[in-house]
Amino acid sequence: MTNRVATYAALLAVSLLAAGAGIGHAAGSSVTAGAFASYPVSVRGAGMGGVYGPVVENLGGAYHNPARLGFVDTRAGGISYADMSGLGLVRNVYLEYVQPDRGYGAAGMYWNWRGTEVEGPGGVGELGYAENTLSYALGKRIGEYVAVGVAVKGYFISTDITDAGGKGGGLDLALFIRPDPWTTVSLVVRNAISRVEWDTGLGDNLPVEIEGGVSYLIIDGLLAAAELRFERGNYNSFAIGAEYVLLPGVVTGRGGFTRRFDRTYPSFGLGFTPGAFHIDYAAEIDAGGNGLGTTHRLGMSVDF
Repeated sequence: MTNRVATYAALLAVSLLAAGAGIGHAAGSSVTAGAFASYPVSVRGAGMGGVYGPVVENLGGAYHNPARLGFVDTRAGGISYADMSGLGLVRNVYLEYVQPDRGYGAAGMYWNWRGTEVEGPGGVGELGYAENTLSYALGKRIGEYVAVGVAVKGYFISTDITDAGGKGGGLDLALFIRPDPWTTVSLVVRNAISRVEWDTGLGDNLPVEIEGGVSYLIIDGLLAAAELRFERGNYNSFAIGAEYVLLPGVVTGRGGFTRRFDRTYPSFGLGFTPGAFHIDYAAEIDAGGNGLGTTHRLGMSVDF
């Protein structure tokens, strides 16, 4: 790698993360500008056009809708990985463990890491930036059809950039409704309470995001879903997608798109279920002409 290319890569990766521009935003991911942006971790949801709250299960429930945990009936653990825009510069790793209700609510714990490490300007040294989120989530079923949830989050930035680090905390609130075997309804208030203190001595509240979605099983094996998102009370994006069982108990196909302002970002995915294992792949395509590549996601979880 030449010095010029190394310098460009370092500045691109680190400045986009540190300034909150977000490579995933440009590639159609559901990313909010700023550090600790809401960055999707459910590979199933990503493959369905970016619909998350009403469809998350197995991997990503504690992150996207902690109320969904109220309907969990087995312990599960999983991991997902994303190469943002396929550039190999910015990556996302997510680890999750959930367990059913033992009397006080179903619990979920997750660690979400997003960061980069590239050659420094001029090809000298390395420049790193990482956002870590640790969370403990609870979901409690109220009656037969409704569950409520909460996620307490801790934020930590580690970086080689002077005075660019920080730490803080936040709280998500959620609702999940399954009124019948065919329908789910989701409402999530992300960052209902939050605060991040920077090494510069300044502090910020993360933007409050509201996500409302619904899914419906049209026929056996065909699921459709949609989700609206708002940030600080203003429209942010709309996502719609579907999932179809290609081979019962084995292979599922997915597709959909996110409409964000004046751009549409399509995606597709596949799911494999060998026994208690769930293996998922999703590709989010940069259809906005930003010159960035496709974001590839891979996830795996197991029920036990």
